[in-house]
Amino acid sequence: MKSIVLLALILGCFCSSATAQKRDVYAERPGSLMPSLARVDDLTRDMSSNLRLNEAQYIRLRSVNQIKLARLDEIEYEYTDAEQRRQKAAELEAQYEAECSRILTPRN
Repeated sequence: MKSIVLLALILGCFCSSATAQKRDVYAERPGSLMPSLARVDDLTRDMSSNLRLNEAQYIRLRSVNQIKLARLDEIEYEYTDAEQRRQKAAELEAQYEAECSRILTPRN
């Protein structure tokens, strides 16, 4: 009986320690670490309907959009200076446009 209680106590300590460490990540950066799937899907669906993409292009564009939105969230979190944020967002936009043109250009 004592061994069962001791085992439960030890397991409880390990679980509470892991939970406390997990909270530290959220304290440093509140919210989810990745953009919401609905946000990514909405952006990709709008682009797909306007550009009339095929399924392969849609899938590749969706992953690019997910990366872009995650990086935008990181930029908003990391940089407090508006000028730095604008500059980093412009760099990200240039990379995004280059990747989109690579995806959307038909291959011969």
